[in-house]
Amino acid sequence: MAERYLKGANVNELAAEFQCARQTVALRLKEHGVVMRNQPATAEEIAQVVELYSSGLSLVGVAAETRFSAKSVLNYLRAEGVQLRDTRGRPR
Repeated sequence: MAERYLKGANVNELAAEFQCARQTVALRLKEHGVVMRNQPATAEEIAQVVELYSSGLSLVGVAAETRFSAKSVLNYLRAEGVQLRDTRGRPR
């Protein structure tokens, strides 16, 4: 199950394949140490995003250092009220 998930199968596909609830699949994967995809950011991760961006990294740079896309980084920064920069590093 874990191998299939790591190769790209989602929880719903695995639940159908193994004839069990998706919650059971998620539980079994977590028991085997699998990090689930598409989990919301924790407060610590958001703080890290803000810190990295404030240190001068671009959205893409922050994304490369974290598990989030540049769009998610942008959304987290906006939600935190961070002053964004333009593509040349100037405040917007």
